[in-house]
Amino acid sequence: MTPRKPDALPRGFTLIEVLVALVVVALGVSAVMSSMFSAVTSTDRLRERAYAEWVALNRITETRVAAEFPATGRTEGLARMADREWNWSQDVRPTAIEGVVQIVVDVRPRGGKDWLVTLSGARGRDVVLEGNADPIWDTAERSAP
Repeated sequence: MTPRKPDALPRGFTLIEVLVALVVVALGVSAVMSSMFSAVTSTDRLRERAYAEWVALNRITETRVAAEFPATGRTEGLARMADREWNWSQDVRPTAIEGVVQIVVDVRPRGGKDWLVTLSGARGRDVVLEGNADPIWDTAERSAP
């Protein structure tokens, strides 16, 4: 065996150095993968909440534009949005203002236990006395009296 010369530089890495580097890289990759999984999960949850909000907003809009003034009480139903079915629960409550009701809608995926979204809106009775309604809504087209 020939002794190493003091001025000769060592070449390459030792086995221990390579193993330590692999452990550091593995920890870094696992942290990145965990972060990516978390981002995907939260994106799916946000998408689900957005669809549930649309279902609730559609339900409130349908109640607002219906010809019949809504009766107070709770109703439940099923809606289809984004190739999924959603359970909704609507509660129409009286308010302190006469002729105005509050519409509260809860939405969850069909078969889900917890409500994802709760939205509220309002609907009022006509503010014009019967017989005094003007069929022309655009005042610019009204003829002068």
